[in-house]
Amino acid sequence: MTALPRQATSRPPPVVILLATYQGERFLAAQLDSILAQSCRDWRLVVSDDGSTDATRELLRRFAAAHPDRDIELRDGPRQGATRNFLSLLDAVAPGEAVAWCDQDDLWLPDRLARGLAALSAARGGGGDPSMPGVPHPAQPEVVGVTATAANMIQPNGARDDVPWSGDRPVRDSHSHPDPNGAQSTARLLARGGGGDGAGPGNPPPGAVCPGTRLGRAQRHVLSWPDAQAGAAQARAPVAPHGCPQPPAVLHVARTTICNVDLRPIRGAPRYARPPGFRNALVQSCTPGNTMLIDPAGAALLRQGRDHAAAAGVVAHDWWSYLLIAGAGGLVIRDPAQTVLYRQHGGNAVGRNDTLPAMLTRLTRLGSGDFGEWLRRNIRALAGVKSLLTPENAALLERFARSLEAPGPSAAAELARIGVYRQTRLGTAALLAAAAAGRLAGRATTGAGSRRMAIAGHIRRGTSDA
Repeated sequence: MTALPRQATSRPPPVVILLATYQGERFLAAQLDSILAQSCRDWRLVVSDDGSTDATRELLRRFAAAHPDRDIELRDGPRQGATRNFLSLLDAVAPGEAVAWCDQDDLWLPDRLARGLAALSAARGGGGDPSMPGVPHPAQPEVVGVTATAANMIQPNGARDDVPWSGDRPVRDSHSHPDPNGAQSTARLLARGGGGDGAGPGNPPPGAVCPGTRLGRAQRHVLSWPDAQAGAAQARAPVAPHGCPQPPAVLHVARTTICNVDLRPIRGAPRYARPPGFRNALVQSCTPGNTMLIDPAGAALLRQGRDHAAAAGVVAHDWWSYLLIAGAGGLVIRDPAQTVLYRQHGGNAVGRNDTLPAMLTRLTRLGSGDFGEWLRRNIRALAGVKSLLTPENAALLERFARSLEAPGPSAAAELARIGVYRQTRLGTAALLAAAAAGRLAGRATTGAGSRRMAIAGHIRRGTSDA
């Protein structure tokens, strides 16, 4: 595996906000104001506009002129769609910067960046920096529902799909209604650090394990990392358990508040309970890019993989980010806090996924040839940077690619053996049913044997040419 740069843990890294715009005049001003209102001040903004003909560029120029003390850059996009526009922005990332993807029509709550930075710092053993406004320093850690796993963490033995776990007890979420002033309520507490249980700053609570640890059947619990409270307005980020190995990259992802076009809250986005990891990322995009914060090592990974992702035509920059970081053995921290108001309107590139029609649409897509093609594009993108993956995940990628080209029932059986999964049992069942029906076989006109040899060959050679 290629070595990646390590950032210092004494201070959170600066953030580069990567904003992709196109015909965004209607909602852009609110998003820009919410960026300016972030409690974390150590950020710069790079905008790639993809050929807007409305007032988008003028809004951006006026915003930059009104804030000469801020580093704001406007670039021309590639004009090849939203995903390629986001990918092109990775050119602007400097070494040592964390990356925050940004959509043009959302609104960030004031702690969107600070919460992510605290999580990145804690995951590296820094525990946050009290000198950084809005970045908490954990003093009295508490175990809450912040699920953090490395790639290939195993679903809890017998755990319910709708309840995350810590040790041997379920964690209940209280992040249902964001404070209108941007303050985030804290999750329900399970146990306090210190005392006779051995938990404390830098120490895992009883029953917790280091991410990625291979466990026996009786020990398969999802790890929830310690958390601490910082008054009414700030919830603290997870602290890495003492003695766990440093992850090669860290991705923090939170939840959105689904809103109508006027930003009136409708409900919190679904809270997934199954652990994030490479086996999930292979078949599902469930880490919303508009809440992501990626540490500098993760950003370096994305920069190395960007050209291969663009050449492969990946359909979503956030799905690909999750795939590559998880595949490299990185740490994925899934935070139950709602940090972004996700505006729903007729022009959404993706839109909400919590309604019955939306869920049925997504399940239907599993049986379409389009979904199989999306999976193949992701495979080609990762094949080009195979050296960045862990040996286990590189081998898993090759098995996954071969399984997609197998006859229907054989494909479903192999996917089940590999252990890929979606975040709900219904979703996983629908995936396996689609594979059994031959719906993941793609729409290529070449024979199955030719496709299978070609894709496997790309992975073995570490190339992504089609």
